[in-house]
Amino acid sequence: MNINDLLGQVSRYPSFPGPDEVDRRLLALADRHPESVRRRRLGVSRRGEEIHLVSVGAGRHQALVVAGPHANEPVGFLTVPSLAELLCSETSALGPLAADYTWHFIGCIDPDAARLNEGWYAGPFTRRHYARNLYRPPLTEQIEWSFPGDGSGADAPPESRALMQAIDTIRPDLLVSLHNGEFGGVFYYLTRELPGLAEALTELDVGIPLHLGDPELPGARPIAPGVYLAPTAADVNTAVTTTGTSSLDYAARHGTLSLVVEVPLWSDPRSCDLTGSGIPLSDVLTEAADLLDGVPAAIGSRLDPATTSLAAPTSPFVRSVADVRRTVAGLAAALRGHAGDQHREATTAEWFGWQQTAHLFRLRGCGTALRLLDGELAVGNHSPAVRQAHEELSALFDQWASAADATAPDHQIPLTNLLRAQLAAILTTATFVAVV
Repeated sequence: MNINDLLGQVSRYPSFPGPDEVDRRLLALADRHPESVRRRRLGVSRRGEEIHLVSVGAGRHQALVVAGPHANEPVGFLTVPSLAELLCSETSALGPLAADYTWHFIGCIDPDAARLNEGWYAGPFTRRHYARNLYRPPLTEQIEWSFPGDGSGADAPPESRALMQAIDTIRPDLLVSLHNGEFGGVFYYLTRELPGLAEALTELDVGIPLHLGDPELPGARPIAPGVYLAPTAADVNTAVTTTGTSSLDYAARHGTLSLVVEVPLWSDPRSCDLTGSGIPLSDVLTEAADLLDGVPAAIGSRLDPATTSLAAPTSPFVRSVADVRRTVAGLAAALRGHAGDQHREATTAEWFGWQQTAHLFRLRGCGTALRLLDGELAVGNHSPAVRQAHEELSALFDQWASAADATAPDHQIPLTNLLRAQLAAILTTATFVAVV
């Protein structure tokens, strides 16, 4: 199997599909190939949307590929139906991977939250448009981080219970969780090492630079350039905040190898630049903490006076903006506490990565607050407090967006490149798992 030849069969896409389109593509595939494609209901979302599992083939190895564990990360909505269609194509070069595996797909594990992101799925793919239209659930509501530590599932949201059921039924040899970041390069998490796999992922030529800065998750250990050994949820919770455990941790009980594929929406060559920045790492971390420190108060001083006037006080955006404020405060404190031990020179990739992390959280918090107020205005709540908060936060958003643009223009990566990068990582990892 030549992965590059296979990737050449992938269609080009100008936009991301929403949950309905993903479901239509997978349903149409099952209708066209009833002998090899099965579709069944796993469960329903919190708002009553059905969540389906689509299975292709009948090989002895089991692979489960999940799209949308974070609803503001929709690249998997292209990858899942594309891979399922390739598996059913008579001209596909998948060969042994089609015969040796039973492939299972969840096209959108969190449809409720995905629908709150559809405002940016069609572009324009600028950082401003994205930040003004995204929705990121609070940590405690994110499917990827809502698995119960005791494995019972009693307190897990229904979407997590559906994924737990799939994992326990399939007992996958390979679990793939499809993610995307915002700025930087492509990188991968593995839950354990297989000889040669990390190096093979590093060497994939997908037209996207590797991320060579610090890993996104605290406790992740680099095992090859752009490839990290994933920390357990307990390690992440100790370092940052308290959430549930993850799908990766849950699947480990079955001996599953899990792969997380992270691709960026925008790229910059500095994300993979290992030359010295000329700045001590302690100063880099302190500068990022300084950018983040004022975020909760800057948003709160403008938003909080309007909260007693809200027509929809239980809006998901109320919980989301509160979560961003808590997360930012915790991250700033963690960076400041870590900075004192870092005396070496930071690489350019490290400096760039922490700068973009700070800009990411500033725009995410302010954009989410504005979406909360957009909803209030849309239902006719034009109280003076709401209008004033909207005006002040709009000005703050423009200020922070201009600062972010000044550090890095948002050079968009073609969506098809993102899709190909995820496909290449899945197929490469599946090849290694099949020979273990």
